[in-house]
Amino acid sequence: MEKPVNDLRSAIALLQRHEGQYIETDHPVDPNAELAGVYRHIGAGGTVKRPTRIGPAMMFNSIKGYPDSRILVGMHASRERAALLLGCEPSELAKHVGQAVKKPIAPVVVPAAQAPCQEQVFYADDPDFDLRKLLPAPTNTPIDAGPFFCLGLVLASDSGRRFADRRDHSPSLRAGAR
Repeated sequence: MEKPVNDLRSAIALLQRHEGQYIETDHPVDPNAELAGVYRHIGAGGTVKRPTRIGPAMMFNSIKGYPDSRILVGMHASRERAALLLGCEPSELAKHVGQAVKKPIAPVVVPAAQAPCQEQVFYADDPDFDLRKLLPAPTNTPIDAGPFFCLGLVLASDSGRRFADRRDHSPSLRAGAR
């Protein structure tokens, strides 16, 4: 029985235990169009024409201009991988996520003074704040509208809740992003 996934580290550890599901590179890569091109060859088999293949999730450990950051791509690249991470069958993915939404697990509250995520805090109302300087959100091509975060997993449904499915959303950052 697999250990449950409860954070990004445990999700990566799970993928590492499954052959062909995860790779890493320490080769420096530029998040502006270069990273996406590298992953296109690794993940999609070098093409964007259908059918593309589903490659492994890939961790880029050396991001040009962001010495303390890494970028993970392809985490939810297939229903099979998303189901593996959530501990269910691919055919049950939407139902599994829907049940999780109906019966959420209460968060564990950690006092701010003890929370590691509070060691360094940035405020959006600071005059110099720009999220793009803090997080290396990649662009796919030089003419993209902006850099994108591509790890947003969403349960989407119609207004009558007759149909639901898992969706990936990619919010774009604009200049002066707050």
